[in-house]
Amino acid sequence: MSGLTLSLFLLMGFQEVPDEPTRTEVLEAARQEKASDLKPPSRSPLERALNEFKEKRVLERFQAGYKGLHPLLGGLRTGAGFGAGTSVEKDGFRVSAQVSMRGYQKYEVGYKLPIDSDLFFADLRATYRNFTQERYFGTGQDSREQNQTSYRMEDINYVGRFGITPAKHLKAGVLSGWLGTSVGSGTSRFVPSIETVFSSRNTPALANQPDYAEVGLFFEADYRDHPGNPRAGGRYTASWTSFRDRNLGQYDFGRYDIEGQHYFPFFHQRRVIAVRAKTTMTQTATGQEVPFFMQPTVGGSEDLRGFDEFRFRDRNMVVLNAEYRWEAFSGLDLAAFVDAGQVAPRVSDFHLGNFEKSYGVGFRFNTEKSVFLRVDLGFSREGQRLLIKFGHVF
Repeated sequence: MSGLTLSLFLLMGFQEVPDEPTRTEVLEAARQEKASDLKPPSRSPLERALNEFKEKRVLERFQAGYKGLHPLLGGLRTGAGFGAGTSVEKDGFRVSAQVSMRGYQKYEVGYKLPIDSDLFFADLRATYRNFTQERYFGTGQDSREQNQTSYRMEDINYVGRFGITPAKHLKAGVLSGWLGTSVGSGTSRFVPSIETVFSSRNTPALANQPDYAEVGLFFEADYRDHPGNPRAGGRYTASWTSFRDRNLGQYDFGRYDIEGQHYFPFFHQRRVIAVRAKTTMTQTATGQEVPFFMQPTVGGSEDLRGFDEFRFRDRNMVVLNAEYRWEAFSGLDLAAFVDAGQVAPRVSDFHLGNFEKSYGVGFRFNTEKSVFLRVDLGFSREGQRLLIKFGHVF
């Protein structure tokens, strides 16, 4: 080996070779490169619109009204179609008027008595309702979908309540009032009127309707965090009302209403499991009947969402609901739900195997304290139903 070759070999052998970068150095370099090219997170047009709606408190401003006038959207009656109205509140009085595209009407005057005490309360209310296209399929769990009819229900109710609020979330009291009822032909263009399919022989009070004197008791425990969009807490109610037929002597009955709701939050209230159970039971003396239009019902947007409104009715009913709700993004919750319900002529006729069931998915457009629009798609053995409502289901 020549001297020159040896020298070159020795120089190459002692030349410093650069070290490979460590994993920590690689990650740090990537972090710095990413930080130098930060971009704001992108949102879909719907998410941006809902966030803007929520941040600017559009719904709260809308509900606050203008110069004492408060707009009302929805809340008229399940099955009424799109409805709107307004209310005015001043010096303990509240006056409201609502109408819907199907001709439904509701007018109400209320007065809260000025009692100088946090323990007691008293109020008076007068309500007139004219519901033009109420659905009737017949009585009983075995009623047939193809027998769908409509009828007009008109009533006027005067009632006074007096009660106590022994704690912040508790309320109990008594009520007394008068109820006048009237039934006529339905105005729907798509289904026949009730008298063309059913007769007064098998439809109690179809031919003649009673006027009632009513008395009752009620109790409520409500500790939901936000009643219009609850994510924690619960609400439990119970009432008994006696209806005494004042002009026909055929339709005396008592009614018991019991309902429980509870909300189980997790993941910082971004997920909620909501459950509800409710029942209405009626009781009559021998020879007395419950008018068909005052019998409890199951079906529609408020309970059994895979079936038509008021699909099943009888003297007693029970409903069970469960929803899993999760926040998709600010202003929108998604929901998956399961409903079950049944009706029966006697409480002893309720059976686990007789429950009608429905299930589905839904969207809840909301603010922190209320749901202003609800869209549900329900499925059952009778098909699917798309429901669009203002306000929450429970």
